[in-house]
Amino acid sequence: MLRNVGRKSGNVDAGPAGLADIDEPELIQRCRAGERAAHDELYHRFKRPVAANLFRVLGDRTDLDDLVQEVFVIAFRGLDSFRGDARLSTWLYRICVNVALGRIRSRTRRPQPIGGLDLDLHGAQSSLVDRPETPERALERAEDRARVYRALDRLPPKKRIVLFLHEIEGLDLKDIAYLIDSNPVTVRTRLFYARREFFKLLAEDGEGGQLLAEDGDGEPGAGSGGGAS
Repeated sequence: MLRNVGRKSGNVDAGPAGLADIDEPELIQRCRAGERAAHDELYHRFKRPVAANLFRVLGDRTDLDDLVQEVFVIAFRGLDSFRGDARLSTWLYRICVNVALGRIRSRTRRPQPIGGLDLDLHGAQSSLVDRPETPERALERAEDRARVYRALDRLPPKKRIVLFLHEIEGLDLKDIAYLIDSNPVTVRTRLFYARREFFKLLAEDGEGGQLLAEDGDGEPGAGSGGGAS
């Protein structure tokens, strides 16, 4: 179920004329030099993926525009510290994850479950674009999505983030550790307990029979300490 909740979008909007074709290192250099047009280009180049990433993590549109702005404010302020060890998109994704985590922690009430599919924001899988989807299948997918996010919303923030990144985004433990500024052993342990709690919550919601694909993460790794922080 989780694998079908959302995928990354590769769509970006056209930016300011004259800068759309410059490569990433030059764009970063111009942004660091304070060029307003370069800042606008970076924003236009990445705003849709940033919005899609935030939406998939949160499963909720509430204050989405404000959260996108927050990501870029943090990015522009911290661009001088970007060393280029990872792609700019990966660095931005790390900021998205931390902004989303802050949002989850600050919630005072659970958001409404999302209803239907938003292919424009999520980025559509080719199989959905190539052939029509029946109304019954669309409803089934929407119901699955709502159950997943209801269960995710009830997990502690740190567990929710690692489960989302691993099971929905398909990231490995090393990549997740980079995004949340942790280490793979801690991520593996946290993921084990997150999955266990997630399935318990699904069962309470009447959807406990569908298992995730086997991926070798059934037990926390040796030396993990068994914690579930």
